[in-house]
Amino acid sequence: MKLARMAFAAAIAWSLCAAGAWAQGTQPAAARPASFDYYYYQAPAQPSPSDQPAVAVPPKAAVQAPAYAGCDGGNGGCSTGCDSCCGWDGGWLNCWPCGCSLECLGEAHKCWEPCCECSNWSAGGWLATGYVWNPYQPADNFNGPLTWNDRANELQMNELYGYIGKAADTGGCGWDWGARVDALYGTNYRWDTSAGFETHWGNGQFYGLAVPQMYGEVAYNNLSVKIGRWFSPVGYYVIGTANNYFPILPYTFQYGEPFTHTGALATYKASDALTVGGGITHGWDSSDNTGNPHAGGLLTASYAIDDQRSFAYVGVFGPEPNFSGVNLANNGFGYTNRYLQTLVYINKFTDNVTGVLQSDFGRQTDAVVAGQVASWYGINSYLYWNQTCRLQWGVNGEWFRDDGGFRVGQVLPSFGSPNARGFARGPGFDGSFYRFMFGPKYFFTPNIYGRAAFVADWYDGDRTPNTNQLPFAAGTKTHQQVLAFDVIATF
Repeated sequence: MKLARMAFAAAIAWSLCAAGAWAQGTQPAAARPASFDYYYYQAPAQPSPSDQPAVAVPPKAAVQAPAYAGCDGGNGGCSTGCDSCCGWDGGWLNCWPCGCSLECLGEAHKCWEPCCECSNWSAGGWLATGYVWNPYQPADNFNGPLTWNDRANELQMNELYGYIGKAADTGGCGWDWGARVDALYGTNYRWDTSAGFETHWGNGQFYGLAVPQMYGEVAYNNLSVKIGRWFSPVGYYVIGTANNYFPILPYTFQYGEPFTHTGALATYKASDALTVGGGITHGWDSSDNTGNPHAGGLLTASYAIDDQRSFAYVGVFGPEPNFSGVNLANNGFGYTNRYLQTLVYINKFTDNVTGVLQSDFGRQTDAVVAGQVASWYGINSYLYWNQTCRLQWGVNGEWFRDDGGFRVGQVLPSFGSPNARGFARGPGFDGSFYRFMFGPKYFFTPNIYGRAAFVADWYDGDRTPNTNQLPFAAGTKTHQQVLAFDVIATF
């Protein structure tokens, strides 16, 4: 129960910050919807209108951070900032915490940036390598249901990631078109594949290639239509480890949400504050009838309350595979109706402090046992602090309930990754998972940064049927504490 209290304490702390910020009173400004954005330096090809409903990471910190009374001379020599706070001469120790300008580190280099203002083409990527120290030394070398860094005490080359794209940007008037392709090689490929697309590529048990995005887009005035394969707008975390703050995925994302969709997604910017959309897909992580012979639907909406706060909703519905065998199709799997919704609230309390609150709710009829409904739901809270231009801190508290043992269990091999190996405890765990996670992110250069996270997980629920196993330490424990590290070089 101590770990559960820690997870909920993070959510309470977030709420107190929100209450304090609200009491101070934020000044309304031009409303901007939360959109796909990276921290500090990582910037993808310019987001298109159809990317707007997807709430990813918190907004960028302001270029100029506020003065700190603790710095000598009012700003502690931070008026220029670059030498005293961002240099390697140790000066930053004398004015901690110093909010020097992000520009002090210089600009991050990219493979290809637009050559002129009239071009939206760009390309880039990163190389991410991670390691998780697990003191329990699990016999199967898996960190239980923890991903993406799922291997215990073993170095993983998580992603060699690259993208190229052109945004469809009409400026609200006229026609434009765009396209984007993303590809990655590494151990993270196992969760980013789509049934019927990477299925027959011959990928390995741990390393392989995935193409999580490949789409074309056409836009007219404030309407945009994306056709192809694209990141699911559901939730808060997204594919691509460099797109997220922590190197570890939340339970809500890994086990409760789709990663990609194949189909068409239309998005309309109704006002400066409101963006709505809808789409037709081939279901969750599926490109053809290999994994799902049925069509599904998707609805999105995002609203910018003001310059500091935004709110987003995404709903996904349609027939999906089950374990009960009800409504059997040609491939021997049953398909019954599934619904998932996610809500994300982002509040930029100050230029350097951002909070995120996310909730998920999903349900499927006849999922595990005919005549019964399986549900999964949870709450995620995040708080981020930009201490200096080099250093950030993040804290996360999560509760995820798998009611019926349908979601957290054997996810690999899958339709899209038939040769992949991963954590397998199926049937799943009927119970609640709690998490407390905390750690820094440090920029060595504008293109190279490291992340570290202390992760404490705890499970309250039943053992798996038949196999009588628990989630952690090769099926022997209800809890786990690990340290995760990774280094990312962007290009």
